[in-house]
Amino acid sequence: MTYFNGLIPNVLISDLDLLRQILIKDFNTFTNRALTSTNSNMLVSMQDQKWKDVRKLMTPVFSSSKMKMMMPLMRECVEVFLKKCDALADTKTEFNAHYELQCLTLDVIDRCAMALDLNCVENPTNPIIDRIRKVFSSDMSLFFEVVFTLPELARYLAPLRKFSNFVDTQEFVIGHIDRVISRRKEDPKKFSRQDALQMLMDATDPSSDTKTKLTEREVVENAYLFVLAGYETTSNALSYAIHLLSVHPEVQDIILDEVRQACGEEMPSYEDLGRLPYTEAVMCESMRMYPPITSFVTRKASTDIVYEDITIPKGMFVEASVWSIHHDEEIYPEPHVFKPERFLPENKQDYHPLAFLPFGAGPRNCIGARFAMMEAKLALASIVSKFIINPTSRTKDPLPTVTRRAITNPKDGVWVVLSKR
Repeated sequence: MTYFNGLIPNVLISDLDLLRQILIKDFNTFTNRALTSTNSNMLVSMQDQKWKDVRKLMTPVFSSSKMKMMMPLMRECVEVFLKKCDALADTKTEFNAHYELQCLTLDVIDRCAMALDLNCVENPTNPIIDRIRKVFSSDMSLFFEVVFTLPELARYLAPLRKFSNFVDTQEFVIGHIDRVISRRKEDPKKFSRQDALQMLMDATDPSSDTKTKLTEREVVENAYLFVLAGYETTSNALSYAIHLLSVHPEVQDIILDEVRQACGEEMPSYEDLGRLPYTEAVMCESMRMYPPITSFVTRKASTDIVYEDITIPKGMFVEASVWSIHHDEEIYPEPHVFKPERFLPENKQDYHPLAFLPFGAGPRNCIGARFAMMEAKLALASIVSKFIINPTSRTKDPLPTVTRRAITNPKDGVWVVLSKR
């Protein structure tokens, strides 16, 4: 399907073989994302060689060795969350799991990558999470609506950008990150640690052996990107999984058996997570049915390119039709039925490599995909091992969703009641 953003042609693609060509095989022609801001220093907006250099710099943050080191910090965050769940279960309180999981995922990315000392699970009205929540729960500002509809006007409207609530929140959080950076610089022995923020800071040091150098503004904006990416998409994915488990108690029982066999009564370790294929399948099936991001797998053609009877001219925007792919009955029979078995190791080979796109695909896929899955599996396994997730009178199935910008959220929250096992 072809449509226009202003004068720029866009094509929405659901053909999996064609997507594989674009996102993987012809990546050099489709290196850049569509509709990215030239004023942004974030990795998602960077283009061409600059993107390649910074992506290479950031990739080691999510290596297996680094994530194994992060696991104790992640487990500490989950333990705090479980204590809160315990109190809610004691009182049989109906609560919005999406709201609480936003606190957990922001705490995890903070502890593992930033060390901003947010403690959102215990302080859900922390001003940073409060600001970020408002951005993701509010409709797109008039400025961004105009820019997305008529991108040719972006350069002329740039002075109005500062009045956007998104930009206001960005500068508020970046100011907090700036203060943490200053504190680390003033007393490196006391405050420095080997996390994502420190890695970005090291890349500003002219004497370091890092080939790619970052400006201070690039450091704070990409630290902010880690906060945003680690907060919203993972909390949405977990929220959808919690909803589906609340209406499928038999799936909870299977997860419980798997977790008990893998690690007994203990919280899963880094090694234990590799022994939870069904728990991972539940997360994958949840993200298939409710993909957290539905319109962000985009690319821009740098040259004219022809695929049989299809010509994609230079400058055209290409978008993967994630929602329609995930709900195509020719790919996934009974697409609206929750079947985690689709994603068990022995069944994955039945699907096209591009049939599952919650993290995109190819060299420009989500850099933190493995981190997000590790966090989601740990949280889900830990919750199910301690509690039975029950629906409430507010539960609607299928769950109503709303898409703001590129992110699809539970429209009215995810309401559940927990019972202790």
